[in-house]
Amino acid sequence: MALIKLDDLTVRYTQGRFNKKVIYALKGVDLEINSGETVSVIGESGAGKTTLARVLVALEKPTGGTYLYKDKDVWKDKGARKEVRREVQYIYQDPISALNPSKTIRESISYPVKKHLKLKGDELYGKVVELVKAVGLDPSLVDRYPNQLSGGQLQRVNIARAISVNPKVLIADEPVTMLDASYRVGIIDLLVKLKKEMDMTLVLITHDLAIAKYLNYKSEGVKGVVIYGGRVVEEGKIDDIIQNPLHPYSKFLVGSYIDINYEAAEAEDRGVQEPKEAVIPNQGCPFSVKCPYAVDKCKKGFPNYTVNRDRKVACYLYG
Repeated sequence: MALIKLDDLTVRYTQGRFNKKVIYALKGVDLEINSGETVSVIGESGAGKTTLARVLVALEKPTGGTYLYKDKDVWKDKGARKEVRREVQYIYQDPISALNPSKTIRESISYPVKKHLKLKGDELYGKVVELVKAVGLDPSLVDRYPNQLSGGQLQRVNIARAISVNPKVLIADEPVTMLDASYRVGIIDLLVKLKKEMDMTLVLITHDLAIAKYLNYKSEGVKGVVIYGGRVVEEGKIDDIIQNPLHPYSKFLVGSYIDINYEAAEAEDRGVQEPKEAVIPNQGCPFSVKCPYAVDKCKKGFPNYTVNRDRKVACYLYG
């Protein structure tokens, strides 16, 4: 049984007062995440990654489909929804805006501990110190305010707050994008370390294949989920996707990825050029207006998934 299961999940919005336009943030998403798994969700800005994260932590109610957690429907079972909000924790992209500037680090970390673990007094302070140490910070920082810490330190505070209630699932939404390069590796190393020590499921959301590849280096067997226009277009092991991308959008991502281990000529031979800007269609494959391989049926209906061993791809080029 999958820990998390999304079935035909859709999130749509309407834009405009009179001539309303429907915009799909997610459409027909099928996804299973198993206990203890490491998953990297990959896609460019606007692909639907953050909406997916918000759905997983029950901050966003889907407009269609189902979200099952431990085989219980999150939006039909209030108890399941309450369980998700404790056991599935979220690390925000921007470490600065994620913290209240008028609260000390101790106060920010203490709130979920008091709410969910019911600790107070010396026990509460001891737990805060334990969490701060677990993320590699000095306990002397707990009485400082967010503006007195660096971006890397603040992200570690956010991680400490997220793990404070012993979650089963940790969702990290672009956790290193706002940080200097010198801090990025340390944050990924910390997430992998905590995942192993706390036996959690880790879902890392990123637009950067280099980060996804490094995560796979630190935690072998990472499952990659490529998302574009609110659709999951490819799923499989990160290594397989980088070495042999199947969906044209995955090929574009890999072709845009700079790896110092490749010669320049090899990079040029990957074959997919940067697509032109275009409005993502609500019908058919969302990549069809940019895809060099698109035919009429690509614009009329979204293809069924073709499954081959550990790979899943939604493209008429296959099957």
